[in-house]
Amino acid sequence: MMSVKGTSRVPTADSTAVRPAYELLPVVTGAARAEAAALAEDTARQLAEQCVNHPTGQLVDLIRSQATVLGLYEDGVLAGCLVAHPNSDMRHWGAHGRGRGLCVSLIPPVPGRNEQSGRLLTLWLADHAARNGLEWVWWEIPATVTSTKGTTLLNALRDLGWDDLPAVRSTAGEHVVRLRLRAELRGALPAVISAPDTALPRPVVST
Repeated sequence: MMSVKGTSRVPTADSTAVRPAYELLPVVTGAARAEAAALAEDTARQLAEQCVNHPTGQLVDLIRSQATVLGLYEDGVLAGCLVAHPNSDMRHWGAHGRGRGLCVSLIPPVPGRNEQSGRLLTLWLADHAARNGLEWVWWEIPATVTSTKGTTLLNALRDLGWDDLPAVRSTAGEHVVRLRLRAELRGALPAVISAPDTALPRPVVST
C-alpha cells in the first residue's frame, strides 16, 4: 500500500482499523508545491466567477518557496492548503495581534462549493493552537474581497468560526482584512484528520 508521499506502509496488527479520511501533510517536494499552487490559482478563478477578487500571487509565491506549507489530503487528493508565517510583523494589528498566537494563510473556501476543506483546516488550526497553549490564530486576506459580492466570502469565513476585524494597511502597505480564530480543543478531530505532531514549527509568541 502506498502513502500520499509515495512511501510504502508496513502492515501492522491494527492495519484493518479505519484510518481518518483526511491527512494533513507537509508540502515539500517541487511537484507537491506545484500542485498546491495550482489549487490556489484555481480557487482564485472560482472566486472570480462569484465576483470575488482574491489575488493569489503572493500566496502562490509563498507556496512555491521554502515556506512551511501543509496540504489537506482527502483519500490522497489535495483538498486544501495552508501556509504558516511564524515570524510575521503584527504591528498593524494593534491590540488584536498581541498575545500568544500563530499567523497563517489559507487557500480560502469557495462559498457553496468546497467549504469542507476550509472547515476542517479551521477546526484543526483551533485545536493545534489550543494544544500549544496559544490563544489565537491570525489570518489576513486582501481587502478587495469586501467589494461587490466579496462579502459572500467573509460570510462563509464567519460561518467557519473566523472573526473579521476592520481593514487596515499592513506594514507592507497593503490594504488587508484581519481575521482571527480563537483556540479551542477539538477532542474528536484526530478521528477525522491525521497529522504529525511536528506539522507546524513551534509557534512564536507575539507580545
